[in-house]
Amino acid sequence: MDIDIPHDLGRDEAKRRVEQGLPKLEQHIPGGGTMTATWPSDYALDMEISAMAQTIPVKLLIEEDKVRGTVSIPMFLKMMSGPISDFIKTSAQKMLTKA
Repeated sequence: MDIDIPHDLGRDEAKRRVEQGLPKLEQHIPGGGTMTATWPSDYALDMEISAMAQTIPVKLLIEEDKVRGTVSIPMFLKMMSGPISDFIKTSAQKMLTKA
């Protein structure tokens, strides 16, 4: 599933805000899940969110005017794809709006 989160921050500021928000993200994963995050390149972020014995890979690409995301939801969680997508999109939007 693909998501786009528009912003008007520019690439560097958007990345800074995402980096700042990552430590807080894990605290908000429903069910006490965990998260790992790595930056394979300057503006690409790979995350794995683990919850309910499932792992959800998330790839974010920070662009000048939006953050593009790809979320790979396992078959077991397909029925939860809407809430999972909403959680990721809302979390990214919150990170981008906090200075």
